[in-house]
Amino acid sequence: MMNEKHGTVIALGTFDGVHAGHRMLLQEAKTLAAKLGAQPMIYTFRNHPLSPFGREPKLLMTQLERLYALEASGLPVAADVFDLEFAATSPEDFIKMLSERFCMRGAVVGFNYTFGSKGKGDTELLRKMGKEMGFAVSVMEPVSHEGKPVSSSRIRHCLEEGEIPDANTMLGKRYALSGTVRMNRRIGHTLGFPTANLENYGNKVLPLSGVYATKAIFKGRRYDAVTNVGNNPTVEGCRTTVETHILNFDADIYGMPLRVEFVSRIRGEVKFSGREALAAQIASDVETAKNILKNIEK
Repeated sequence: MMNEKHGTVIALGTFDGVHAGHRMLLQEAKTLAAKLGAQPMIYTFRNHPLSPFGREPKLLMTQLERLYALEASGLPVAADVFDLEFAATSPEDFIKMLSERFCMRGAVVGFNYTFGSKGKGDTELLRKMGKEMGFAVSVMEPVSHEGKPVSSSRIRHCLEEGEIPDANTMLGKRYALSGTVRMNRRIGHTLGFPTANLENYGNKVLPLSGVYATKAIFKGRRYDAVTNVGNNPTVEGCRTTVETHILNFDADIYGMPLRVEFVSRIRGEVKFSGREALAAQIASDVETAKNILKNIEK
């Protein structure tokens, strides 16, 4: 148990993306805890709740990125592994576990929060148990963007449709992929636009295939960049890649970490008549990216 003397107010959720709605929820946990003289904290899972069932949905953050982002809120984080045994826990037993283990005096959840076996527990049951067990319950109303609730699933949908500004607004930051630069076919180099081929970025959502104005972060420094997501049909690519041409940059970074932040989609993926036409289009894409990024803060 923790904070047996003062008890805790627990923010509950999966928190994929730690988006604007999540941050409001975490702030509410701090506010309610201050009123109750308790310690605010976060309870979540180390893995996605679908993973024990053999399903690994594409996410907005790797699990490590998510946990680091939650810890950056300044609240203590408790994260358990969600396995088949945990999945079979009844909603009532799940709440009793939290109450006993963390001396829970308050729970803060989103409007669509579910818990327990098969997600049978909902906010109505949570409020009922709060009255019976003597803990406060705060259910957050959705944060809205353009008249619709902000949610992780909506942000994922925006990314898959190439709607980067909307996704970034709801996230409260730029959507990013972080990984390692690996050797690929070096097609960009032969066209005069060398690219960094990003791999090992985890089970994350890829934006819709196409060309994007991006920011590349290497060794703490930000560079304007153009990123292609797709299978490069003009040069008969056979797999989806994330390749970034970094502007005003000339260094060998194979095997090194790179972060790519997406700003705006420039165009869709197109099969050109040949490499000369592709090179001309890339030159045009670079100029478009420069115009998009010139007014973007680092």
